[in-house]
Amino acid sequence: MNKILYIICAALFLFTAACNDDFLERPPLDELTDANFWQTEQHVRDAANAGYTGLVGKDMINMGEGMSDNVMWYQLTSWRQIGSGLYGSDLSLLNSRWETGYREIRRANYFLENYNRAVNVAEEKRERYAAEVKFHRAYQYWLLTTFFGDVPLITKTLTMDSPELYAGRDQRSKVIDFILDDLESSYRDLPAFIEPASKDFGRISQAASLALMARIAMQNDRYDVAERAAKRVMDMGTYSLYTTGKPNQDYFDLFTFAGRASRNSKNREVILAYVYNFDLGNAGTRHNLSRELQVPDQEVRLQPTRDLVDSYLCIDGLPFNKSPLADSSSYAGIFVNRDPRLKQSVMHPGALWYGGADGDHDVALNEFHYPKFTNDKKGAVSLTGFYVRKYVEPSKVSFVSQDDNDIVLIRYGEVLLIYAEAMMKQNKLTQDVLDQTVNLLRDRVGMIRMNLMELQANGLDIETELRRERRVELFMEGLRWFDIIRWREGHRLGAVVKGIKRSWAFRPAELSNRKVDQWDNIIFDDTRVFNDPKNYLWSLPFTQMERNPNLLPNNPGW
Repeated sequence: MNKILYIICAALFLFTAACNDDFLERPPLDELTDANFWQTEQHVRDAANAGYTGLVGKDMINMGEGMSDNVMWYQLTSWRQIGSGLYGSDLSLLNSRWETGYREIRRANYFLENYNRAVNVAEEKRERYAAEVKFHRAYQYWLLTTFFGDVPLITKTLTMDSPELYAGRDQRSKVIDFILDDLESSYRDLPAFIEPASKDFGRISQAASLALMARIAMQNDRYDVAERAAKRVMDMGTYSLYTTGKPNQDYFDLFTFAGRASRNSKNREVILAYVYNFDLGNAGTRHNLSRELQVPDQEVRLQPTRDLVDSYLCIDGLPFNKSPLADSSSYAGIFVNRDPRLKQSVMHPGALWYGGADGDHDVALNEFHYPKFTNDKKGAVSLTGFYVRKYVEPSKVSFVSQDDNDIVLIRYGEVLLIYAEAMMKQNKLTQDVLDQTVNLLRDRVGMIRMNLMELQANGLDIETELRRERRVELFMEGLRWFDIIRWREGHRLGAVVKGIKRSWAFRPAELSNRKVDQWDNIIFDDTRVFNDPKNYLWSLPFTQMERNPNLLPNNPGW
């Protein structure tokens, strides 16, 4: 949608100014004010649009992947620092996320207190926009509670005199109860389905609200709620996995211009995306993801880890360390006989390449062969030896901040995985459930189906395999850190981060000074720590604790 994301300045101004009791005694007749704003559907729509800025967009990848064990940012950014456990309460990102969350919640509260002033707008339309705003408020509380645990539950706009400014924190369970109830009571006011490639694509639908409900419920171990919400999306019959019958291409295309749902009417998998449009001149919106992943003259920004690559099964359905089909003799070998999603997610020999000279210095064919480790400004460097392929739009690698590919926020594939996991956690998982969920994802790429009896025969644990499935299917979609936290697998964040075997490089001598483990694997980072229970929650921001001592005590371990 050509952008919801162009937020109407008047609406944003009102949200900022309205906290002053004496904002204007007499509203001017020739400009918008709080007194004359709530008159038309356009006013209500513009005010609701303000909430879409809080959906994060591309930074969701920096956040959820950059704090995880999937990829490492090439420098010690704040996201990587948090994922490494090496930070204190004074880290500025903690305070900025707190303030961003509550700024967006305040906008939502202000809207919900005022939207019914638009008496000339049909109730059905008013309630649709109110339901959108409740989605945005729930989204912010999902982030805040996952980061900080107990947080203040604010459901009205506050002034400088409001006692709630200095209130303590509400229990996380109370906040979750509130937002789940909010979504449950409002989702029917939304359109059930928003057509891909339509002018409204990118707005909140019933499916988006239900999927968020399912995601929040899973994050908080409410498996029955997650099951019901996910099943309602599945039963709508309007969403399906994106496929054109090309198992070696469709999954990759889902995240490039070829499949982006804002312009491809056949993509009925993406339920909600952050839509960009570079072609709108000064009003255009863009990000820089494709270039960051293959930047042709520097170190790439997000570098996949060896642990991620090893997590992909072989085509016989067995883990890499158990399958007789596994080949660890060479760089090219590790991509052979693997789950097809590996080659569609991580650069492999023979893949289309716009990152300049690679490890064997061949740039003529735009074909990737080997990773590059020497930063001579002639090609993309990765210090783990791996490069992200998923989300790379080749036509945008050469340009700075001109990428306007959709960033997928919620898709049907995630809904299927939530349903399968929720059923497993309630001891209700059957082969039929797997066939309705996980095996549809595997069918798209031509991967062997998951079979409960075969898992048992091979000594594989169903919970471990569902977690693996979620990791590989949702790689680079900003959910990995959230999953590690809810699974209580924090040890993964404190593990040594490794790359390829030194002997796999085109010129192994170039890596003679790199630290390696006993098996000759490159060590990218051995400084990460994870303290349980401390690092399952962030520290409260130092600034907020200074302003409001009633937020104390800090989270455990801090």
